[in-house]
Amino acid sequence: MQRMFKNSVMQPPPAPTLVAAGQQAAPEAPPTAAERADYTLAGVIGAQLSSHVSLMQQIIQEFNATRKISRSQMQTLYGAIESTAAVSRQAQQIARLGEGRIRQSHERLKLHDIVNLALDERALHLQQAGTEVYRNVKPVEIIVDPGLLSTLVDTALDWAAEFGQRLTVSLTIKNWPEYGVLQIKASQSISESEFEPETVRGDNLQWHLLTQLAKAMGVTLERDMSGGQARLICEFARTVKQMEGLTTVELDTGGDSSYATKPLAGHRILLVTTDAMIRAEVKNSCDLLGLRADTVPNSERAVRYVETDMPHLIIIDERLRDDTFDNLIDDMRRLDPNFGCLEVAEGNNTFEMSSWMSDSITRVSRDVLRDQLTSALTLELAKAL
Repeated sequence: MQRMFKNSVMQPPPAPTLVAAGQQAAPEAPPTAAERADYTLAGVIGAQLSSHVSLMQQIIQEFNATRKISRSQMQTLYGAIESTAAVSRQAQQIARLGEGRIRQSHERLKLHDIVNLALDERALHLQQAGTEVYRNVKPVEIIVDPGLLSTLVDTALDWAAEFGQRLTVSLTIKNWPEYGVLQIKASQSISESEFEPETVRGDNLQWHLLTQLAKAMGVTLERDMSGGQARLICEFARTVKQMEGLTTVELDTGGDSSYATKPLAGHRILLVTTDAMIRAEVKNSCDLLGLRADTVPNSERAVRYVETDMPHLIIIDERLRDDTFDNLIDDMRRLDPNFGCLEVAEGNNTFEMSSWMSDSITRVSRDVLRDQLTSALTLELAKAL
């Protein structure tokens, strides 16, 4: 027995840290902004789950006491389960969006059709809830990811519907810049009624999901909760407009550059070069547009890069262009005919823009990179988005 316990002697607990008299313990570092946001989101998820779980517990307790459950209780129970599942889905969506690695398929979509469809799908539910719906939806086409757009519209309508029995939905194109604007207003049926103080913020899980979706899509999101109404405004910078039979994407490239480049911010550029001057000029343009640039020294490394992380546009030094690179671009354009590619040419004063839906490549010569590269990147990305 003694041999059995020989190696199992309990170690004494660590001595507590003593603070000398008159000496204060070092204060803990305050949480960062990101940590505070995480705590807030965790609290929102917990609060929304708590209400549904409490309702389910109440029904189960009544069933245990009576061994009976009514039809209305079953409907309430199913509703609580569906609401709990919705909270779970939204939390998972927020987590995926927050990681910032969602692959988006940018397509030309009719936003008005998606808004009308979402309203039609909710018509019966809103009618049963006593909600009046007014719509003024004009034709607007945008270029975004279809799945993210549907989720954005659905979440926006669901968020607004919680704040009143009168829902007004409008979709228009503002004058300048010509961006599509989706506006949703929710108000009480009686104009004199106001929101309760605890509901004014509207910082529920749907709002957190909306902000992450807008950030991922390059959509400007605003809200105003005053005067007895909640108003949500979604502004789509990647709006398609018709001009004399030609289709273009509205990208504001003048004035306030920080505002104009919001739709491009965060997109990834792959540069294939070993030239320090080209790297410097690409870096300057990417910094101005809010783009992220990665550099590889040859076509083989470009292929390996694309296999792990798909860029939004590739820039190739003409001196490094070979069959491997051409095959890579062919493969990329079979997946996405509008995939962007820009070649830094060796000639002088060269600036050739490729056309939409063509196999050509935009070419900019080294001597005009500083003057033309930013514009070329903006226009080339507009086709690829």
